[in-house]
Amino acid sequence: MKLFRVITLALVLLTSVPLGVIGYILINSSADSIKTLTWELQQERADNAAQASSAFFENTIGDLDLLLSNFSVASMNLQQRQELLSLILQKRPELNIIAFYDVDGKSLPKLLAFDSNHILPSELSDHQTRAKGIRFTDESITFSAPYTIKRPARPAVSIAARNETAVFMAIEFNTGGIGFLGMELSLSSLQLRLDRVPGGDNSDMMLITDAGFIIAHKKGQTGTKFAADRLASLLADTVARPDPAHPGPRVSGARPVRMDENLEVLAAYSPLARPAWTMVSIEPLAQAYAASQKMTWQVVTVVLISLCVAIFLGVLFAFGITRPIRKLVSGALAIARGKFGTSLEIQTRNEIGELAHTFNYMSRRLLEYDQTNTELMASLERGYLETIRALANSIDAKDPYTRGHSTRVTNVAIALGKELGLDDEEIMLLRYGGILHDIGKIGIQETILTKTTQLNPEEREIIKSHSSMGEKIIEPIDFLAPVRTLVRHHHEWFDGSGYPDGLKGEEIPLGARIINAADTYDAVTSERPYQKAVDNPAAIKILKKLRGRQIDARICDTLIAIIEQRIAEGQIIPTDWEDEITHPT
Repeated sequence: MKLFRVITLALVLLTSVPLGVIGYILINSSADSIKTLTWELQQERADNAAQASSAFFENTIGDLDLLLSNFSVASMNLQQRQELLSLILQKRPELNIIAFYDVDGKSLPKLLAFDSNHILPSELSDHQTRAKGIRFTDESITFSAPYTIKRPARPAVSIAARNETAVFMAIEFNTGGIGFLGMELSLSSLQLRLDRVPGGDNSDMMLITDAGFIIAHKKGQTGTKFAADRLASLLADTVARPDPAHPGPRVSGARPVRMDENLEVLAAYSPLARPAWTMVSIEPLAQAYAASQKMTWQVVTVVLISLCVAIFLGVLFAFGITRPIRKLVSGALAIARGKFGTSLEIQTRNEIGELAHTFNYMSRRLLEYDQTNTELMASLERGYLETIRALANSIDAKDPYTRGHSTRVTNVAIALGKELGLDDEEIMLLRYGGILHDIGKIGIQETILTKTTQLNPEEREIIKSHSSMGEKIIEPIDFLAPVRTLVRHHHEWFDGSGYPDGLKGEEIPLGARIINAADTYDAVTSERPYQKAVDNPAAIKILKKLRGRQIDARICDTLIAIIEQRIAEGQIIPTDWEDEITHPT
């Protein structure tokens, strides 16, 4: 074994040390390059999305400029100006409201157009209020802060519900008494544009204002859903808004942003041409660096595979020496697990071979002893069963009306147990419990057991005592210890109204619940001094009444299914079930 370890370790060192050095160099030289490419790819996504969003505004502004440049608004009369506004509204579906205003932001009379099926008068008033806050600087086109409109449907006036984000856009005019052209621009189509932007399963995209207001948000299809509001606020001051102390052009870029202690993302940002909003592309840092991690794992995999090859060669070299010893160890473990008679095939002619021959002789002798002990245990078990059955017969002999009752209950209980999927050990406990469940009646006076008239309260309490008395009778017998709870509780009712302890539901041992069901079935299908025996269909009706009250519902349903099968086979009148007691194995 020492030589085996030396050879194996030498091969591992000779292979893993140079490969580890090469892998370390490859990882360090390539990781930074891959991360840089990742940042550039994320930035490209943000730039493309920003260009697509800017095109939305530029297309609208371009169409307006084309229309207005083809008409001399100053020379138009009132009707012509109204028609121009209506034409613009029809041509640009993203416009909700459009109107002419004077330089102070006051709406000009009758120079307003809007979609009457979509806009309420109160919303026109809000639009005119926003126009008064418009101020032009160096640009002839300016935008308000975006705002969200949420309005329930108005069925009475055929107005649908409204839930959208919009922005007030103004184009400076200063001609013919007109200060500027103001319009409400719906931003709903921006969301559709973001949804079409390709990305990974966990990627995200947001369009935000300088104040961190989210205008549009594309959530990843699967995986992590980013806390968009928190991320927008984190990026607003450092990304979307230029530094007031150092004014300059708005720029794009990318940087990691820690959302919380469990999540860090790579955020790439790109400003729109106008308005002054920012497109942000987001991806979990772990996913963004997946390529770098993949390369690292590939190098590690190569090293590990080489290491495995070295270990395999070392093992193969020492295999001829260690193989016989491993066989002896395996054989010894098999003997320890009870597989007597295990034989080893070792052909070597040395001390190990002699040890193997000795081991085989020992294994054969142990197998002979085990077979003898198995026969003795089977004989002892048969003796136990015969003794227990004799006890059950002595109980039945005290009451001629219940002769064979214990045997029948046992057979029904075993059939139930098998149908419920109990293992062999649990079936054996059912066999003992079924035979002994009424053993306590040995201590009950025959005058009470055979009484044909109704029992008085005192006699009824004496009868009830047979379950606890039966437990005490078998208490000194060690191997029947698991059966004691079955004997004691076989008269407990599922609803808690049974005896002797008033157990309820799952508190009652499963075996006791099964014996209770079997005992009930035999009681109603057997002749008693106080009742007539019923057939199988009538027994099913009685069992259904007791389902969930006296008998566990699952066990009751299983018993009914077995009885219905017997009825289908033509057994209307109950007949003896298979005598499981005579077949303990």
